[in-house]
Amino acid sequence: MRPSEVLKMFCDIIPQRYPEHMFCFFAANAAQGNVLPFAHGIIRALWRIDNAAPGYAEEMLKRMAAIKNTGEDQYEALIQIVSEIYVTVGAVESADRNADHSEMFAHEPGAARQKNPEFEACANGHWYANEVKTPKLIDFSRLRAKNFWQVNARHPREFFSHLAPTLPRDNPVKDFLVSANAKFDAYARHRPDAYRLLTIVWDDYIQEPVTALLHPQSGLLTDKSFNRDGQGKAVEYPFVDGVLLIRYQHQIVRATRVEPLMDGESPMVYQHQGFPPKVLIQNPKGRPLPDDLYEPLNAIPYDKYLGAEYHPGDIIMWVGADSSSAESPSSKESKPGQGEAKQE
Repeated sequence: MRPSEVLKMFCDIIPQRYPEHMFCFFAANAAQGNVLPFAHGIIRALWRIDNAAPGYAEEMLKRMAAIKNTGEDQYEALIQIVSEIYVTVGAVESADRNADHSEMFAHEPGAARQKNPEFEACANGHWYANEVKTPKLIDFSRLRAKNFWQVNARHPREFFSHLAPTLPRDNPVKDFLVSANAKFDAYARHRPDAYRLLTIVWDDYIQEPVTALLHPQSGLLTDKSFNRDGQGKAVEYPFVDGVLLIRYQHQIVRATRVEPLMDGESPMVYQHQGFPPKVLIQNPKGRPLPDDLYEPLNAIPYDKYLGAEYHPGDIIMWVGADSSSAESPSSKESKPGQGEAKQE
């Protein structure tokens, strides 16, 4: 399939009239020959993936088109699909090649009529599978902007209740791990030797999922996990070898507002050598990833990065927080407090 064919498909499938779809502006412009950067990024990524997995572009465009009308629910559902495309194109572009030069890649691998991971790929001689998850963060971003205090880790409510803080956004991380572990349990019978990764596409506040995963008193990948089974033991996720954290939701938001990305890159370009890094957290109950898999994942091991936002934290005070600044990211970028943060 050629890029021009994916462009035509984009214009034909995504509604062009407002308010029939959140992406109608991009489809209408593309139909008039004005392919804006966000649409160009989507079309390029879909074209690239479709050459490795024929039918992928049409499937994803139909999924997007099925999210009709406008609103925050629709917007967040589309961000989830776009995030999945973003991670998938990165895997295709870094995949090893077969003798016929086709990519060693498969979309939704595994047994039919089962819930399978998003994709599997082989890179630098290693097969791996990836499940991509993207939390809803619009309402949470309002709380960040409104409240002076944000609690990142789970503690008894009485410790912080007098502060009326923003509470942790850790339940989605727990749900992602549970879902990925179940999918990989089934997938392991399809390709037992493949490594298995959960990728979480967050926004710029990466300390939130880091704390959810690694805080010594409640982290989901620790023995003190807040997710306990019926016997009071920490729930484990043995089929998830690692969790890849990517700061990209806010970049998608900027692209949909036709604003330049914060790093100056084009939308939907996965391989990125500057700041911020993609960080891979090893599951202590999983298998260690080989060193030469990090480069195609465009990731670094968690223990190699020392930036403050990559460390678990208990509480943050947002200096200058103002409830008047709490707006939807789809209309204005929400910056906690519009000011300076202090993390304890």
